[in-house]
Amino acid sequence: MNYSTLPDENQYIEYKKNRTRLSRDVWESIAAFANTEGGIIVLEIEEKKLDDKSQFIVSGVINPHKILDEFWSNADEILNVNTIQNKDVRIINVESNTVIEITVPEAKVNQKPIRANGTPYIRKGAVDLKAKGEDLRLLLVNTATDLDTNVLHNYWIEDLDMDCINNYKQALTSREQYSNYKNLSTEEFLRKIGVIAKDYNGNGDYGITVGGLLFFGDNNAIIHKFPYFQLDYLDQSKPNVDRWLNRVSSVTDNLNIYSFYRETMMTIRSTVNNHFDLDSNMNRKDTSGAMIIALREALLNMLMHANYYEKEPLRAVANVNYYEFSNPGKMLVPVETFFTTNRTSSRNPIISKLFVQLGESERAGHGGEKIYESALVNNYRKPEIASNYEGTKLKIWKVDYADSFSGQVISERERSILKAIVSSDNQEMSHKEIEERVKLSRTKVDSSLKELMAKGTVIKIGNGRATKYGIQQTEEQLLALAQAMPNIIRRKLGREG
Repeated sequence: MNYSTLPDENQYIEYKKNRTRLSRDVWESIAAFANTEGGIIVLEIEEKKLDDKSQFIVSGVINPHKILDEFWSNADEILNVNTIQNKDVRIINVESNTVIEITVPEAKVNQKPIRANGTPYIRKGAVDLKAKGEDLRLLLVNTATDLDTNVLHNYWIEDLDMDCINNYKQALTSREQYSNYKNLSTEEFLRKIGVIAKDYNGNGDYGITVGGLLFFGDNNAIIHKFPYFQLDYLDQSKPNVDRWLNRVSSVTDNLNIYSFYRETMMTIRSTVNNHFDLDSNMNRKDTSGAMIIALREALLNMLMHANYYEKEPLRAVANVNYYEFSNPGKMLVPVETFFTTNRTSSRNPIISKLFVQLGESERAGHGGEKIYESALVNNYRKPEIASNYEGTKLKIWKVDYADSFSGQVISERERSILKAIVSSDNQEMSHKEIEERVKLSRTKVDSSLKELMAKGTVIKIGNGRATKYGIQQTEEQLLALAQAMPNIIRRKLGREG
């Protein structure tokens, strides 16, 4: 944090006036940050009013080691789970004053809710609030990993779509490991795949599981249990067309998760440009196939990890330059590892199992890697994902970095420079290399680079003669690039060797 110009308090920053000892509200802020998205607490920053405006001033703590002794001796007693480690707490000298900076990481799913003195808190804007009512329910639901395992009363096979079940059975039994399911009755088959289960938490009777109803249910039966159930795919890839080119929706059709997935995948394929590149042996390689795999993994991720108890719809949209997938429910794995991890965690294990055993997912836990690799193979702008208390959004671009700014305030000269940098080997170029590539004078390149850096699209790397210009990337994108490249190189050598 830059202490010369202190930013205002917000969802991720909290200042405390703890000059001589810790105040009770420090623990409330720690619990709130840990339950939400993490944040930084700084002791001792004082808020003063100047001309009716708030201004934060570094006052400095007295005897910081005494305050830290108090902090560590009370942390495990006041917090039900302490997520803070030694490396998260720093004493920082700011001119003639001393502050204590506490970085609070977001707690893991199985640690939440974090409580301070027995009370859970959440962070909303710059305020710590007691988690109660709807906020507490949402906090608890977002940490659950078994939302679809409950057995429903008063639901049975007649509430399911038999055409969907028969289609699924035919597809599943075509796989050798499930071929022995062919001669099972409908009820036996549904028990085998987890749609019908014993109510272990109730009277022990058998019934339709929540996941089974959502996956195979007749839409009217689903709506009675989940009144806000809505799955939508919209093709808005033509800007001059009113509303949409195509729509797949559970609002207008009798769709469940399975039928929506099948129809959407058939429809979304038509939006992918079916182009081919040539390898070094002049053989065609199908780069559109990588995009179709990425879209499939994104759609599966949306359907498998959503919180179906919330009011917000699940929505996939094909826009002019990108696809966007959104669903209610915070991701159960950290956002920064989505494109690199092979670890998966689903809040809907039955829905996930029904997709995975069908072989729809490339490999369990590797969907993020496939999405990122598609961008590399096609030289598209890197995918982006965001997830918070309210939901998750994944954006997959279908154009390169320079073209992703079409329609925005960026000149053709700036776009040509972006294209040059993106197409270079390491996505980094010197001033001279850019001049030679785009055939512009040093003065014009210099002016455009300054504009691009001001817009946050280009960064300056190094100093002096070693200075280069590259594309701004997030930490998770850089991690994903490092992990994805070896796989791409191995496949490339395998094809061209």
